[in-house]
Amino acid sequence: MTETESRPARRTGRPPLTDRATLLAAARELGFSDLTVGAVTARVGVKYSTFYRHFPSLESLVAALVDDVVTEDVFPDAEGRWQEQLLAFAAATFDIMAAHPGLAPAMVRLPEAPEALMSVMQRLTDRLLAAGLSAEDAVLAASTVFQMGMHPWLSANGQGVGDVRRRDQVIESTQPFDPQIRAVFRDQIDDPPRSWTLRRTELFIAGLETRLAD
Repeated sequence: MTETESRPARRTGRPPLTDRATLLAAARELGFSDLTVGAVTARVGVKYSTFYRHFPSLESLVAALVDDVVTEDVFPDAEGRWQEQLLAFAAATFDIMAAHPGLAPAMVRLPEAPEALMSVMQRLTDRLLAAGLSAEDAVLAASTVFQMGMHPWLSANGQGVGDVRRRDQVIESTQPFDPQIRAVFRDQIDDPPRSWTLRRTELFIAGLETRLAD
């Protein structure tokens, strides 16, 4: 037997069972509403210990997924009239939340906002400052419009979106609502309430215009 033949074969080791990208892709397929460590590990076919090698917690996975979603979806660039930018920002926020059920409450629970969103906020507040709004009003405007876009989805559940549920509740209520008020709930609140959300934003913008004119 030669010296080469007597040596034991080198062990190359097992390849990793999964990686961070695979876990993130599985989380994306599951969606925010059904996201748990158990659901992700079951989908990929690995143990909890393997998951925690790549993500220290479920919150860290959610943060990575939020960043991934917000980066992919396009917010409007800060061009055109500031009123149009605020309205477009609200619409983009609403559309992202509609496309990803459970995203709104997931973002509320995160300790920090995604960098992509911070970049958009920076561009928007710069545009508002250039239009003559004070720094305080610029921050209030950008954050309020973002919250308006999120609001319908924060109260969404298996029974529907909050604004739509309130619409139906008012229409069916035995309370003596004025017929004109019932008509607004019946005819103006859409499902999902995208147009209604933008109408709210327009009312808010009108208030900013009045303040800016003073």
